[in-house]
Amino acid sequence: MNAMKRYYHVYTKGLEQDVIFRERADYIVGMNYVPVSLHGLDLQLLAFVLMSNHFHFVIYGTKDECDRFINLYKRLVSRYVRIRYGTAKILRSVQTSCTEIDPDNEALKRLIAYVLNNPVKAGINCMPQNYEWGSGRCYFTNFDRTPHKRPLSDFGVREQIALLKSETKLDGRHMVCESGYIDPSSYVNVDFVERLFGRARSLEYFLSTSNKSSSESDGPMVFSDTLVLAGLMELLEKKYESVSLEDLSWEIRVKLVKDIRRQFNSPPKQLARVFKFPLKDIINIINR
Repeated sequence: MNAMKRYYHVYTKGLEQDVIFRERADYIVGMNYVPVSLHGLDLQLLAFVLMSNHFHFVIYGTKDECDRFINLYKRLVSRYVRIRYGTAKILRSVQTSCTEIDPDNEALKRLIAYVLNNPVKAGINCMPQNYEWGSGRCYFTNFDRTPHKRPLSDFGVREQIALLKSETKLDGRHMVCESGYIDPSSYVNVDFVERLFGRARSLEYFLSTSNKSSSESDGPMVFSDTLVLAGLMELLEKKYESVSLEDLSWEIRVKLVKDIRRQFNSPPKQLARVFKFPLKDIINIINR
């Protein structure tokens, strides 16, 4: 057993034919499962981001406990998705990685910037500080980005269970923002990250260089998977009076792929996730 504490990049491979977080309510649950999964573990979470089809965490701790954390988080999210959408075992076969990071030579700074920059790479936001589903809004802020917070201890036992979708009892330092999830600054080691970078301009520099060195292989996404899914559901209901792609013929599904691509300028990989089609089928449809 490796009992040495080190820095790790803990993440899952992105789903190619499905989406984990489909609506705002799903992201809220995903946010709350982060502190729930951290509970009882001697870990320091430095940064994280939840994307529609995968997630990233930068953690200081032992390899053992990092594995326990991500396995629990996957299990909780998978159970939630199964109950809400009837999608069985959505994350069971998803590859999980726990890669040790050398804190020297600026590797840790680059990793944190890379993780926070995921929404920028996906074309969702112009700045990581504007992305709600992660820790990007926590660092070097001169004002409270999540006002009107209440201590979790203000909530009754049943209210806490309903909020967290868990019977785990978190301590009094956890604050609930008005959107209904635990404020990440309650459990992310913001002070360490700010000391690591020294000043906001340094973090901005690493974010900008990370953005220049990485991009979507199949083109930038203008809209998030969540918005594209909402657009697809609206088309299904209004035009075809259906709530399921499975009820429609292949010809209609092909037309829908083209309609959604035209409406949202979605790249092939995003269409594959939203429609749950193999990427090769999406490419064939687009090239027809």
